[in-house]
Amino acid sequence: MIERMTILVNGMRRIAALLTNGRATRTRVRATLIAFTLLATCHVARAQSTDATVASGLSVQFTDNFLNLPDWRERLSLASTLGTTIVRIDLNWPWIEKQPGRYDWALYDAFAAELEKLRLRPLFILNRPNPLYGTPYDAVMDGKRDRGPAPPSTPSQIAAFARWAAAAAERYQHLNPIWELWNEPDQDGFWPPTPNPPGYVALAREACVAIKQRVSNAFVTGPSAAQMPTVWRPRKPLIQALLNDKELLTCLDAISLHTHRFKQTPETVSRDYAVLRDNYLAAWPAAIPKKPIIDTEWGDSAYRSGISEDTQALWLPRMFLTNLMEQVRLTNWYCLMDVGTDDDEMEHRFGLVRSDGTLRPAFQAYKTLAREIGGMSLRETIARFDVATARGVTILRFCDEAGQQCKIAAWSTERDGTSQKITVPGWRRSGPGIDHLGREDVSQRNTNGILEIEPKPSVSYIPVTVAR
Repeated sequence: MIERMTILVNGMRRIAALLTNGRATRTRVRATLIAFTLLATCHVARAQSTDATVASGLSVQFTDNFLNLPDWRERLSLASTLGTTIVRIDLNWPWIEKQPGRYDWALYDAFAAELEKLRLRPLFILNRPNPLYGTPYDAVMDGKRDRGPAPPSTPSQIAAFARWAAAAAERYQHLNPIWELWNEPDQDGFWPPTPNPPGYVALAREACVAIKQRVSNAFVTGPSAAQMPTVWRPRKPLIQALLNDKELLTCLDAISLHTHRFKQTPETVSRDYAVLRDNYLAAWPAAIPKKPIIDTEWGDSAYRSGISEDTQALWLPRMFLTNLMEQVRLTNWYCLMDVGTDDDEMEHRFGLVRSDGTLRPAFQAYKTLAREIGGMSLRETIARFDVATARGVTILRFCDEAGQQCKIAAWSTERDGTSQKITVPGWRRSGPGIDHLGREDVSQRNTNGILEIEPKPSVSYIPVTVAR
């Protein structure tokens, strides 16, 4: 409240200065009044950290099964074209350790070499049960009988996983990887036959410590939770088990989770972050420095019962930008390419690239985001949607390191079609606006030195400079 009042007081001072200036016009005074009237109804003017560019946290998923295809290099090159800087992929344990204590790195060495050539940073998921070290299970999962090795659980099995993780960290340290400890251990599909949060924590603790002993500056994250706490399901045993283990909390460099919305608008994630903060992060042990949150899976499927391809493209930049407002600096889009051809199967249609190799509109939306603000960092949240309702207008200011080049990213959530114009005092347009697909945004007009924005559900990128 104090912050908002300070903004409004400063705004009224600006209005007073205009009124005492003989050159002030009614238009300028009216524009400033409208701006502060509208911004007073939003969450406004919050300064942001400037230490990381947007591009440094742009990630995309590359499915490990693609490495078995002859054209996997051509597929990976699309990530470079996209403008991402990070590629997330499973480092598949049973593919590498097929005999006890003997590691075959050939497949991933080739992948690592290609990443280095493309100047992409890997986010390796240390993942998958290994039949050499997993207790066999036979259980009914999702209505179907399933058999296979369970994740490591005994001391010797956990030690084997930790040895392999440390060896991987040493082998690929030249790529400055992010190491993620397992994938979605709160799902029976990844931690069969049933999730076991204390079991995961025991595995993650030993692996993290082993990695740091081998490569002291390695960046390690977990638990890669399938679902964050939400307003509908606030209780998450995996998150609680993580918070209960001080040794693991101390070892980790970031907390990773997944924020899939499943046809909900991107802005709904903010109220779930509030649940995470209030129910869990508020109880963070005082003796341990708090760790940042990273989002290692966020996507929306364009399958038959899902969202349309146009909506996927519309929402993609809003996903990344909403995370930035929540101080989540890394967002991984799931995934680069479709993994199947069945339009009735949700898992097959998350891709930015269709199964036939053609590009979805969301590919262009990602590319535009990277091109327009990738080299900048978020400097100011001028206005934002209402967290409780996930509706409203958002206006963000991004600038380069020197503060010489700045852009506004603005949008509104889906609404009943009523348009509104918002004037942002202190800034003027310095070039044409660009829409979420990289086209000139003719709806954002130049207004004689006054920055006037008409937000709509698609993100607009508007170059600005300080008004003089």
